[in-house]
Amino acid sequence: MTKKHKAEEKHKALFSPSFRTKLVSFGKKLYAVFSRNIGMKLLAFALAFMIWIVIMGMADPVMTKQIDGITLEYRHKDDFNNKEENKFLSIDILTEGPVSIKVSGSRSSLEDLTASDFVAYADFNDFGVNAIPIKVEARTDSVRKNVEIMSQSLTVMQVRLVNSKTKLVNVQMPTAENVPDDKYVLWTSISSNLLEITGPEEVVDKISVLSGKVDFSRTSGTSTYVSLVPYDKDGNEMDDSSLDTYQKIVQVEWELLPTKDVPIVIDTRDTPVAEGYGIYGDPIFSPVEVRIAASPGMLRTVNEIKISFESEDPLLKSLKPIAKDFEIKKYLPEGVYLKSEHSSVSVNVTVEKFETKEITFSLDELDTSTMPNGFVLHQGESGETTITMVIRGLESDLAAIRSASDLNPYVDLRNVTKAGTQTFPIKLNISSANTTIKSKDVITTDSEASLTIAEQ
Repeated sequence: MTKKHKAEEKHKALFSPSFRTKLVSFGKKLYAVFSRNIGMKLLAFALAFMIWIVIMGMADPVMTKQIDGITLEYRHKDDFNNKEENKFLSIDILTEGPVSIKVSGSRSSLEDLTASDFVAYADFNDFGVNAIPIKVEARTDSVRKNVEIMSQSLTVMQVRLVNSKTKLVNVQMPTAENVPDDKYVLWTSISSNLLEITGPEEVVDKISVLSGKVDFSRTSGTSTYVSLVPYDKDGNEMDDSSLDTYQKIVQVEWELLPTKDVPIVIDTRDTPVAEGYGIYGDPIFSPVEVRIAASPGMLRTVNEIKISFESEDPLLKSLKPIAKDFEIKKYLPEGVYLKSEHSSVSVNVTVEKFETKEITFSLDELDTSTMPNGFVLHQGESGETTITMVIRGLESDLAAIRSASDLNPYVDLRNVTKAGTQTFPIKLNISSANTTIKSKDVITTDSEASLTIAEQ
C-alpha cells in the first residue's frame, strides 16, 4: 500500500460516522462532569483562592518602616538668587535636614530600603511666604510602584529674606584624619588661600575660616581635592546651606614624613631664682616624651627635646611651687614637627630657701686616698682629731643629711710635696653617697681641714 492510500484511509477513519458519534458522547460526559454541582465547585474555587491570598500574605505581609537620614536638597536656588529683585537679599534657611519618612509595602519591598532610595528636596521655584514645601520621592520606578510614603518628618522648610553680605575668608589647610602612626602630614600647598563668600549678613559675619578634611585611609598619592565648609572662631563647623556663592573645592598637596618618639628634658641647672633660694629636686612634668616628625636625615639628629625656664620668667621670683606650661613647638629645631596629642608640657618645680648646717666628723671619715706615695697623715697622739664643716643647701636637703657619710667629704692631696701642717679645702662627693638628697649639685661648703703630713 502506498503512502497516498494510507493517508486516505486515515482521513476516512477520522470522519467516519462512528468516530463522530464517539466524540459527541465524550463531550456530553465532560459537560456533565463540569456542570454537576456547579455552585459547590465555584465555592471551592473561591475558598482556594482566598486561602492562597492568606498564605501569600503570611509569607510576604504588608508592613511599615521608618527611614531616617534622607538629605534635604535645594533645587533652583541659584535661579532665585539671580533674580534682579533679590540682588541684595539672601535666604536664611531656618529648617535643616535630614528628613525621616514612614513607608508602607510588602516586607520584601521594604527590607532593603535605605535613605539612598529616596530624595527630599525644596524647590525654590515654589517659594511662598517665608516657606518652601518639602517633597520626598522614590528615586526608582520599582520603589514608587511597590512602596507608599505615608508620612514625613518635615513638610515645610522655613526661610526668611535677609540682607546679603560678601566678604573674603581665609582658607585653612584641611584636617588630616586616619594618618598612620608612623607618618606625619606636612601640607605643602593649597590652590586658594582666600575665597569670597556671599550669604545672609548675620551668617557671613560668624564665619572665621573655610577648611575641610582628608581621610588618609581612603587617599593615596600626594594630592587631592577637598570639600570646604565654614567654621566659626571657636572651630565649630557651620551649616553652609544659607550661603549663596563660594568656591567649595580646593586642591591640596602634602608630603608624608617619618616619625619617632623622643624624651623631654627639663633643664633647671642654670635657672635663676630669687636671691637666697634654689630649685629643690628634679622637676615633675608631663608628658615625658613626644612624637616628632622630620625628613629622615633631620630625624636622626634629634634625640631629645630640651626645655628650660627663661631668665626673665616672673615665676622664678616666686617662693612657692612653680607650675608652668611650655609650648613644645617653640623648642623644636627648624624642619622638625610635632605629632602628638600634647601641644605643651606641664612642669612643676619647688623653690626653697638656702640654709647652712654644721657637720662635725672625725678625721677618719675624711677621704685622703689621694695622698702621694712617701707621705702619711699624722693624727696626733690622742687619735681624736675632729673636723667641723659648714655646708650650705636647700632646707629639705639639709634636713636629710645626718652625718658626714651622706656627703663623702674628701681633700685633694695630689699636690703634696713636703711634710708639715697644711690647710686643704674640703670637697664633697655626694653623687657616690647613698643618700636621699635630691639637689646634690647645690650642696656646697667653704670649710677647710688643717692636716699634719708626715714623711713615711
